[in-house]
Amino acid sequence: MPGYELIGKEEQEYLMDIFNTSNGVLFPHGFDALRNNRYRVREFEKKFAAKMGAQYAQAVTSGTVAQVVAMLAMGVKPGDEVITQAFTFVATVETIIAIGAVPVIVDVDDSYNMDPNELEKAITSKTKLIVPVHMLGNTAAMDEIMSIAAKHKIAVLEDSCEALGASYKGKFAGTIGRVGIYSLDFGKTITTGEGGMIVTDDENIYKYCKEYHDHGHESNPAFPRGRDTRTMAGMNYRMNEMQGAVGMAQLEKLDTIVAANRKNKTYLEQYIQSDKITFRKLTDASGDLSDTLIFNFGTEAEALKFVELYKVAGYGTKNIPDAIDWHFAGTWNHMFADVPRYCDTWKTEWQRSADLLYRSVALPINVKTTTEALAEHVKVINQILDQI
Repeated sequence: MPGYELIGKEEQEYLMDIFNTSNGVLFPHGFDALRNNRYRVREFEKKFAAKMGAQYAQAVTSGTVAQVVAMLAMGVKPGDEVITQAFTFVATVETIIAIGAVPVIVDVDDSYNMDPNELEKAITSKTKLIVPVHMLGNTAAMDEIMSIAAKHKIAVLEDSCEALGASYKGKFAGTIGRVGIYSLDFGKTITTGEGGMIVTDDENIYKYCKEYHDHGHESNPAFPRGRDTRTMAGMNYRMNEMQGAVGMAQLEKLDTIVAANRKNKTYLEQYIQSDKITFRKLTDASGDLSDTLIFNFGTEAEALKFVELYKVAGYGTKNIPDAIDWHFAGTWNHMFADVPRYCDTWKTEWQRSADLLYRSVALPINVKTTTEALAEHVKVINQILDQI
């Protein structure tokens, strides 16, 4: 965590190449001669797809937009039910509401991801899509989720916005369901500042995403762009060439970032010594992104005490509890007024998730942390744990 730690001369060189060899053309389409036929967003998509082991990748303006476009491509219509989880970034549910679908939110288990048992209980005849979220680098229980989805003939869209680089039993997060989405914002594993990516092996879904994100353009090679063919209305969710250039430089650093995450997290786990905490359950320890260390206490009071002392020592948490209001459905009073299912019950829904989350602490793992800094960090954590 995160790609911005390694932004440097490589990204600068990729950016300057736009001006040195393509006359500063920043638009991802057209201007063929002026740009010397270099299309950096298209190059980034191909490299991203190859890295993930997917047939297709479509770049868009954000992870949020990636979910909107993907859900539309997967045939989600107003009134359809879309199942997701109570611990996720607010965008996962915002997008469901935005396209007129009905969010159905289930509790998480001790992996802090979708509980497969709760998923199956929530399925109805109106369920159109399942959206497991690989929260904070740990993949959801995809064997169980995919089995349930297959049993009920429901498609799966993997929200991998917080898990680019994580894997599950040898496959990258986002490549197990029919479609996967990623965020490339400034706090993610790799970054283009803002941006998102959709991956799939389904040609029809890719074709829809490709056209919809670009006002319906089919990019028909038989016609100039101004006379391009189209069969659907769309929106403008295009990534620009500067983002594509930075994305390619960052993608080359993905393995380095993940390796550093794993090394640093392993160090912390090895030397934190306390029977007062329980570490998060990992669905595939070898595939964990390792950009976050999560543990829980026996009580909320103990967790709050830890955070208080941790802050005094000069450290901060990641999402739990510092940004819990943006990552737990039980706090989203601003969203559920127009969702009949939850308008009167959101405060009391998802109590299993609430109990776990409010007893938990998430610590960020940084790429460039030195061994000396890690040793000091462990010392501080153990001293705090001794006081609780």
